[in-house]
Amino acid sequence: MKKINQTAYILNKSISSASQWRKSFLLVLTVVLGVILFSGFKDENELGRDILPDGDYLNTIFSDTTQVSTLTMKEDSLRADELSLQLLGSDKNPVFGLSTASVFTQVNLEGTPTFSNLPQADSLVLILSYSGYYGDTSAQQTINVYRLSEDMRSDSSYYSNRTFTHDLTSLGSLTYTPQPYTKVVVDSDTVAAQIRIRLDQSLADSIILLNGTPTLSSNADWLSYFKGLHIESMPINTQGAISYFSFFNSKMTLYFHDTTSATVSKAYNFSLTGARLNHFEHDFTGYDAGNQLADSSVNDSINYIQAMSGLKIKISFPFLKHFTDSGSILLNRAELKINATSPTIPYSLPPKMYLVIKDENGQNSFPLDYFESSGYYGGEINTTGDGYSFNITRQLQRYLDGVVDDTEFYLIIAASGVESTRAIIKSGSNPNSRMKLSLSYTKLN
Repeated sequence: MKKINQTAYILNKSISSASQWRKSFLLVLTVVLGVILFSGFKDENELGRDILPDGDYLNTIFSDTTQVSTLTMKEDSLRADELSLQLLGSDKNPVFGLSTASVFTQVNLEGTPTFSNLPQADSLVLILSYSGYYGDTSAQQTINVYRLSEDMRSDSSYYSNRTFTHDLTSLGSLTYTPQPYTKVVVDSDTVAAQIRIRLDQSLADSIILLNGTPTLSSNADWLSYFKGLHIESMPINTQGAISYFSFFNSKMTLYFHDTTSATVSKAYNFSLTGARLNHFEHDFTGYDAGNQLADSSVNDSINYIQAMSGLKIKISFPFLKHFTDSGSILLNRAELKINATSPTIPYSLPPKMYLVIKDENGQNSFPLDYFESSGYYGGEINTTGDGYSFNITRQLQRYLDGVVDDTEFYLIIAASGVESTRAIIKSGSNPNSRMKLSLSYTKLN
């Protein structure tokens, strides 16, 4: 009860202080309106200047000199199951090092398959439909497909560092150059951009042999027999691309024919929209980002941030409390301005970032400002395409009022589980275009 009362006292004190300022503002505004009524209208830029001291516009003070401390850190593993896109590919960047994205997925029945009279398997093909990419698509990629030997469950939570056991023998492989926007011709049909991986014929034959058995009578029985696939991207030794795939438009297709009419080809599609997981791996060793992880003083005028559970930036304002040394203040606006170095084509900057805090369980949480009206919090890349800004007024006011204990924030890439973007960010000590906290505040006493 004592803790609750103390918290209530702090909140009430903050509200009371804000109320006092508002009352002062209304008093000044009343005087200004009185002057207008008796002396006529003036230019709007002159309004109030004849009753306020020069340079003291409603006692508002501006500052952008407070220290901003930054630190590049490894990102924690992130929740990466049943996401809207699946990522595959490998990229070896001269600054960030080696990054690889692979997938674990169930393969579900789409209704009870009926293979008709005396069926015979023609082929089994894994078809993955493109939905975008990030990086250099001129580099060849290789993926291997394995059969899972461990169950996946759609009602479980999986994180990006999780793996599932699988058979050691590959069901199929493909070496390809990504073409995410190039339609392909299948038989006589032109279809959306995709990759097609032919799987082992013995698996196709074994599925056909299950025709009419309980294994194909329900999805639960089928998953007990065939637990799913591991689609593994092989690391490459050059800059490459991470391709994005929509598993809602992807499938595993069994092509077969009836032995009594061998010229008629048929197909049965298995779904990939059950339990699935994006798995990410990074090796920063020996690269610029890795050197800074090992020693934060290395090239500390910049920091590194990367999606796919790669890197994040810790940001804090160690001397912010000194603004209250001479009394309480009310923040009118606190805006963090972040600039990035120019990216190298085709590695564009992330379209959106988040500035988050840690909750009492150490999990990422949004600051209060995130829940304000649309456009208030910020985070989208600016119109010049080289920076971001965040309004964190309410969260920092809570710190100044003693409601929260620190000013630690973490800059992460939005949609980090379904994109592979990255950026080099100019730190708070950068001699040009440094990270800056701009404050507008009013002294209350």
